[in-house]
Amino acid sequence: MGIQEVQGNGNAQAYQKKRKAGRGEGFQESLLQNLKNRDQENQTITDTETKKKAENIGVGRIGMTPGIRVNAVAAQEALQAVEVRHMSYEDSDHIKIAVTEGYTLKGKREDGEEARVYVEAKYDDGRLEAYQVEIDRISETTEQEIERFALETMKEA
Repeated sequence: MGIQEVQGNGNAQAYQKKRKAGRGEGFQESLLQNLKNRDQENQTITDTETKKKAENIGVGRIGMTPGIRVNAVAAQEALQAVEVRHMSYEDSDHIKIAVTEGYTLKGKREDGEEARVYVEAKYDDGRLEAYQVEIDRISETTEQEIERFALETMKEA
């Protein structure tokens, strides 16, 4: 069996590598336009997030739980973030376990001239946060969870 060569047939049209005018440029323009639109959408989202952050100035969230919120003014006056001591349950004066909210609070009254309470918050995801609360600087009707817990610890101890 042999290989036969195909000779040019006058009836068949030969493929010609011709570009249609504007076809390639149209794709590039479309791609650039899509990229511009994506950048504008990202900028709009960033502007919206900035506005939301500006509206929430003064309120910070401690952890990911909805139950613990600290007012920025309260945090500056009564609360002070301190190093975590890894306090055991036996060493603490007061304990609050909030299963549905996903955190545990342990409090210990500190000795000294000023009334202070050390509060340690442990979250379900393993994070630990610690605060020193000055009892004299918080009001009895506070809505902040850490401050209320500190008042309860002072009463219990």
